[in-house]
Amino acid sequence: MATNDHILRLVRKALDEFDDTQLEVSVRRAVRIANLVGDTKYAIRLSLDLKTIGGDRETNAEISRMLMEDPSTWGSMTGPAEQALKAWMNDRKIEGSDNIDGGSLAQLEFWDKELKWIKESGEKVDYEKDLATRVRREQILARTRHLTFALLCSWERRLDYGTINESIFGGYRVKVDALLAEGVPDLLQQFSAVYRRLQEAADSAPERDVTEELSQAITTCRRILKAVVDHVFPAQKESAESGHKLDDPSYRNRLFEFTKRVIQSESKRELVDAMVAGLHDRFAAVDKMTNKAVHAEVAIETANLCALNTYVICGEIISLHTLASEKQGE
Repeated sequence: MATNDHILRLVRKALDEFDDTQLEVSVRRAVRIANLVGDTKYAIRLSLDLKTIGGDRETNAEISRMLMEDPSTWGSMTGPAEQALKAWMNDRKIEGSDNIDGGSLAQLEFWDKELKWIKESGEKVDYEKDLATRVRREQILARTRHLTFALLCSWERRLDYGTINESIFGGYRVKVDALLAEGVPDLLQQFSAVYRRLQEAADSAPERDVTEELSQAITTCRRILKAVVDHVFPAQKESAESGHKLDDPSYRNRLFEFTKRVIQSESKRELVDAMVAGLHDRFAAVDKMTNKAVHAEVAIETANLCALNTYVICGEIISLHTLASEKQGE
């Protein structure tokens, strides 16, 4: 998967070379970037400027679907592909008629050269019609140039912001990975297994049922959280002062007791407890979705958030345990 930093470099290269590059080249670069960032509408919209007239309809449709982040929306009449086609046809409409100028950028350039050659050869042409054609096609090129440049600028702004977030999370990930590797090393491999299952589910949907992959991923997330709790607060025969059991199955009670003992700030303790409660709510939500066969895209998104929250919370718990151990050693 391309990182924000990699895509941002592609965007800036396209912008830096925009004025010195053929429009068709800039549009191809923009289609690639739109595809990488999941901007389906503009990936297809700009690809229509590159597509020549005619060709096999099924093949043309297949090519468009290749550029869609979610091909299942194809043919929905209101999806990004239909929006892109409508915008393109409006841009190409010939004033005063129901026709459109459907040539690709390369074809428009070819016909301009052809008309120029015809005039230079001495052959008579309809000046008024020729001028109207050239003006219309120049307007098409200008609109495409403006759209492409505006999109590149918007992606640069978005990705520049995203790269900052990626850097922040990347720094946190390095810290958490180091803590997990030292405290519960097997969990890094289990997290990798979760991400693989979620990726398999995303790649397979909506062609087949992916409830098994999602269930396995959430089950592993639960096991990961329990393993972290086992590490920071092992099971005990005695119950807590509140009467809650602290045995092996009661890992939620043990986690609550752990935060109660190591976090002095009541507001911070409430925040961590709320994060944990929210994670369990997400676990339950995915279970409910898979049992009710909710749309795969929604279930996958929720499962991804479960995996991410599991990772963040486990990092928080291990970090609290490390700080508590350091204070005891002082």
